[in-house]
Amino acid sequence: MEHNEMRFDLFDVVRISIKWKKYILGLALLASLLASGYYFFQKNTYKAYGAFFPASAVLSGRINLMRESNQEWIDYFGGENELDRVAVIANSANVISFLIDSFKIAEHYKIDVVNDKNAQQKVYKKFMKNFTVSRSGYKHIEINFTDEDHELAYKVVNVAMNRTEDQLRKLYIRINQQLAAALDNRKDSIDKSLMLVTDSLIKLRVAYNIYDLISPGRKNLVSFTPRSSGQQYAEGLELIQNIEEVKDKLVQDKARYISIANEFKAATYEGFPMIHVVQWATPHGPKAGPFRTLGVLTVLFASLIFGVLLAVILELFVSNKSKFT
Repeated sequence: MEHNEMRFDLFDVVRISIKWKKYILGLALLASLLASGYYFFQKNTYKAYGAFFPASAVLSGRINLMRESNQEWIDYFGGENELDRVAVIANSANVISFLIDSFKIAEHYKIDVVNDKNAQQKVYKKFMKNFTVSRSGYKHIEINFTDEDHELAYKVVNVAMNRTEDQLRKLYIRINQQLAAALDNRKDSIDKSLMLVTDSLIKLRVAYNIYDLISPGRKNLVSFTPRSSGQQYAEGLELIQNIEEVKDKLVQDKARYISIANEFKAATYEGFPMIHVVQWATPHGPKAGPFRTLGVLTVLFASLIFGVLLAVILELFVSNKSKFT
């Protein structure tokens, strides 16, 4: 019985590579030349880099600005919550669309937004391939933008950081404004009630000829000695002190609402820093590609390996052709 086994080891690979060396080297040389031609026509791209820490939201908040007791240590820099908010805002349409419009990215990428109905989507998609916002392990935000124009690249990064801070500040200001407006509205309703109570109190004092301050809520602040007697005088005292007590409560509530509303208004100051920039992007950033020498060498070695594998497959096919026929 005849046994035909396919034998294949490292020595066979070397033997076949030497046999087909002209073709393998020719293939590698051709691939390298094509890669060199491709890289020759590729323009250099540059990466702009910026980094910042988000500011603490508590530091500029009402709870810290209007504290009545010694506050515990508050970090100047934000934590996980602030990082999440900044990352969301930096990747939002309010920032991305603003950058695309401000720097005329569609024109820069030579995309026809007039005749192509999908042009805006193409611009956005291509821009986002080159623009990245990421969180680092050191609790700060990094923004990168890669482009052929190093001047444009660094401007995009810096404007992105400023725009992110601006949008974050507007978010906090809007919240504080709404809270202050709610308190002001409540204060206005108290004013109306206070006017009604004041009118009633005036009429009662005139009717019963009682002009003393007799509100029980004032306690030691009021020293009252009755000046008359009788049912009518006693009735007047009871009515006046009841109305006066209600009026005092309304006045206190009004003062409290005004005070708290002013605290929230103080937190709308636009000078509070929302981010702390540790590195602004600069022109002439590091080269992001193409790396021509590395690319050609990679193609050379890849084509050599491919040529050897192709030669081995062809050699095995030819030498064992009889087995398959």
